[in-house]
Parts: sequence; structure tokens; C-alpha cells
Amino acid sequence: MNRTGITFVLFAMLFFSACEEEGVTIPDFVPPDTDRVVLIEELTGASCPNCPAGGSELQSIKNRFGDNVAIVAIHSNFLGAPRENSKYDFRSQEAQEIDNFLGLYLGKPAASINRKMFSGEQYRAIANVGSWSGRVAEQLDGPSELLIEAEVNFDQESRNLELEIDVAAKSIVEGDLRLTVYLTESGIVDAQLSQDGVIEDYVHNFTMRAVLSDVFGDVLPQSITSEPSVSRQYSFEMPAEDGWWVAENCHIVAFVTLHRSSDEMEVLQAIEVPVVN
Repeated sequence: MNRTGITFVLFAMLFFSACEEEGVTIPDFVPPDTDRVVLIEELTGASCPNCPAGGSELQSIKNRFGDNVAIVAIHSNFLGAPRENSKYDFRSQEAQEIDNFLGLYLGKPAASINRKMFSGEQYRAIANVGSWSGRVAEQLDGPSELLIEAEVNFDQESRNLELEIDVAAKSIVEGDLRLTVYLTESGIVDAQLSQDGVIEDYVHNFTMRAVLSDVFGDVLPQSITSEPSVSRQYSFEMPAEDGWWVAENCHIVAFVTLHRSSDEMEVLQAIEVPVVN
């Protein structure tokens, strides 16, 4: 082979090796090293065509952050009416009160993260689904000032739920502190509007079914310390209805807020525990 041929072969080898794609190594996700639990309150509705995307993102967030997030899907009036073939109506007066408090939003689905107004966001309830996970990660940057524990006792025969919530501070937390308690249910199969029409067998998860406390929280002592903890008890008789109110699919979501004004309620800590272990 002459010099020209050798040069051509070397050039070709160089060209094709340069065109080979180098693999990109994606590091494994490392769960946050924190005892903080972030509250996500999503505004959704059975007549909201974009809301299945929100439901998928909530499940992805739960899979990613696990016990560090407590999730509630709130079906308020806007785009919340059931479809003609729906079996259930997820709306409630409490859901609408929460919607009213969270304020304006660009459209559903929209999610409030710890009820915080983030810098760069137009509204407290964020309609950009793709930003939810990042905002959760921001709130998980650091430990919580409070610890919340829940003891749940459910009697399958009587359908009676007894709940005790204990709240303690790592040092001292002071202010207008309040405890809110939701009951949520997942795995509810019912109609849901989507971009491609009605999904007859859509699975509704994290759905708010009841509020066991005052909708904006029961008043706690103005100062909470490490000892003794502050305890509150709740009782609820769960209805027995075909297709929903399945205790094994229900969770308690409890959280403490610091009220700075009538429209500013910062979530300090939350917890999510199953009704049936």
C-alpha cells in the first residue's frame, strides 16, 4: 500500500472512532439525608384534561422521595365536576376552602409545596408540573425543627378510626402553631378526562376524603419544646361504601403550620402514615 493509501486508512479510522458516541454515566439518585417531610397539596379534578399528567408526576415524586413527602390530591370545584359516567364525586366544601386559601393559579393541575411562595413563581400553587420535584428537593435541604408521630388504630368491624398525633420540637418552636389532619385514599377507579378523552378506569391516588381537624388546623400551644410532646386525639367513623373508603388504601396526612397572617401558613413538618399497617 502506498503512502496515500495508508494516509486514507488512518484518516478513516480516526473519523469513525471520533463519531462513536461516548456513554454518559448518570449517577444513582441519593435520597435526602433529612428527617423533614414535605407536604404537597395538588389541585386537581375529574374534568381536567391535563390532570393525569399531574397524577403521574405525583407518583414519580413519591417513588423518588418516599417517606420524605406527604401528598394530598384536592378536588375543588374548578374542573372538578364528575363525568357523566363517574361513580363518585370527589369534591367537598373543605377542598374548596383549601383551594380558596391557596389563591390564584394558572390552571390545573397545580401543586402547593409546603404552602410556600417560591421566588420566581407567580402563584403559590404551581402549574408547571415539571418544576414540582425540584421545589420539593429545595424544601428537603436541611432538617426539620419539629418531629411528628402518629398512632393509628382502626377497627375493621366498627369502621372506627382512633388517631393520636404527638408533636415535639428539637429545641423550641414558637408562634401561632396549628395541626391539620387529612384522610386520603388511593386506588379509587373512576372516570377521568384526559387529553385523549375520558379514561373510564383511571386510578385516582392520594385523594383527600376527609378533614379530621379544623380545615386550617387546630390551635397548638404558642411554644413547643422537646419535652413533653403535644398530643391531639381524633376519631372518625369510616363509611362502608362499595368501591371506595377502602381502609387498606387510606392514609393519614398530618402537618403543623406556622401562621404568620391569614394568608400565610408555612408548613413546618408533615407526616403520612397508613390507616392499616
